[in-house]
Amino acid sequence: MFEKITPEQAGIPSASVERYIRTLEKRGVVTHSLLLMKGSSIFAEYYWKPFHKDFCHRMYSETKSFVGIAIGLLEEDGLLSLSDPIASFFPDKIDRELPRNLAAQTVRDMLTMQTCGKPPSWFAHSDPDRTHLYFEENAATLPSGMRFFYDSPGSQVLCALVERLSGKSLFDFLNERIFCHLNTFKTATVLKTKTDDSFGDSALLATPRDMASFARFVMNYGTWEGKRLMNEAYLKTATSRVVDNNETGFDGVFSHGYGYQIWRTEQNSFAFNGMGCQFTVCVPDRDLIMVYNGDNQGYKQASTWIVGGFFDFIVDAASDEPLSEDSESFDRLEKLGNELSLYAIGGERSTAFAKVLSGREYICAENACGIKRFSLRFYGDDRGEFCYTNEQGDKVLPFGMCRNEFSKFPQFGYSNEHAGLPTTDGFLYDCAASAAWREEKKLLLKLQIIDRYFGNFLAVFSFKDDIATITIQKFAEAFLNEYKGEIVAKIKELER
Repeated sequence: MFEKITPEQAGIPSASVERYIRTLEKRGVVTHSLLLMKGSSIFAEYYWKPFHKDFCHRMYSETKSFVGIAIGLLEEDGLLSLSDPIASFFPDKIDRELPRNLAAQTVRDMLTMQTCGKPPSWFAHSDPDRTHLYFEENAATLPSGMRFFYDSPGSQVLCALVERLSGKSLFDFLNERIFCHLNTFKTATVLKTKTDDSFGDSALLATPRDMASFARFVMNYGTWEGKRLMNEAYLKTATSRVVDNNETGFDGVFSHGYGYQIWRTEQNSFAFNGMGCQFTVCVPDRDLIMVYNGDNQGYKQASTWIVGGFFDFIVDAASDEPLSEDSESFDRLEKLGNELSLYAIGGERSTAFAKVLSGREYICAENACGIKRFSLRFYGDDRGEFCYTNEQGDKVLPFGMCRNEFSKFPQFGYSNEHAGLPTTDGFLYDCAASAAWREEKKLLLKLQIIDRYFGNFLAVFSFKDDIATITIQKFAEAFLNEYKGEIVAKIKELER
């Protein structure tokens, strides 16, 4: 496993891999890693610095696919039937007479995202028990099994079912049955909910090679090195088009159907799909696997460039036989791979106004961000600092000019091991920040959280006379909430 070969040995031109990566870069896709595999051999593996092959990346909703596989193991063990009502497993979590639609909802309905509704967001709700919340606050407006309805809280309840029936955490159960045989997932983990359950719809942390091995196991339909670890029939159904999920009329990259917590894509392929563009795509007919990680929250077109590009540049270029080696193209590809680094905002590194602005303090009108005052400080045309005061006190965010500056994001209280629970020990997320001038008096600042939790914001600073405005858009699940909105400020000296 994980033998390294050239693209040509895999039947793929090195030039096609290079065109694929350059297209992602050209389109501004924020990539952290890319792994391409033919059979059990890797023919392309690249990491955008500071990411590396041992980094355990947050997989977000790719975690759901692991839950779907775990449910199959429970069925194989005779611990459940897919036609069982989900409510029958959780009598202790139900404090009301359930609506008929919810009482009739089956495990299969939940696997195929054909549920009758969903509860409110658990991040903002006072009930810390997500399973209890699911049954207590679910409006159940439609009969289950009727139509595709993406129900992330339902996947969490399936995870709770795995842990209840197996008596183990989601990770330990899968490790005992599958991961240990793959000889991967040695450093992987799953974050927890507020009640110490596994955060099973969003929080697997694993390396790209971990994901590649699991994809290979699933694409083998349950065998590993000749040994059967899981029922073939379940996996063939789980990766098939069990239900239609196209409700727009357009053929997007993930609108080709849905199986058991697994998406269908084009050319008879299937995929694990996570927020921010965490993708593992399996193409059985060509024996190809792609593992992609990045943070493209807020960039709606990114999935088309990533998954569509994989098919256009890699799958469609694939030959069933090895190709003649192309050393010139391969060397160019390897040179490109060694130069890849995390996306940074582009533009001008400095303007004449930057020198006037540097160190000038602005006093802010009341705003949703809670920022009371700020200044921007520039150190040549290479780096700067966003200095501000909010409800927590004085903050400093270093940034690079048209490059990333890496530091700790200076906001306290964000979750760590337990999602939704504020930390109180001074824990801070790793981050990268870059800035660029887009006009003489308009600065863009891009912040990227690159930790167990991923998120980003774009702050647009505009200046005229004695007035400054900051417009901040944030893209993150249940954090960075202090960094969204519009701020209007005046130069401090003119306030006197």
